[in-house]
Amino acid sequence: MRTPVPDIDLKALRKKLGLNQKQFAQKYHIELETLKSWEQRKRSPTDAVKLLLFLIEKIPGIIEETLKKYKIN
Repeated sequence: MRTPVPDIDLKALRKKLGLNQKQFAQKYHIELETLKSWEQRKRSPTDAVKLLLFLIEKIPGIIEETLKKYKIN
């Protein structure tokens, strides 16, 4: 049985990282309007995106390092 990916308070995560919506969207390759709709709870991210957000919350340095290493950022 698969363990569900926990929901992340995206707005709190952004603020913790010191990013505004536009910066967060650009950094993690998310459409700005999509990000806004997630924060306003009009839509929910997929489980794959929830997993990425979980990893960004728990290990932001490693995610940042990986993006830089592969020139994705």
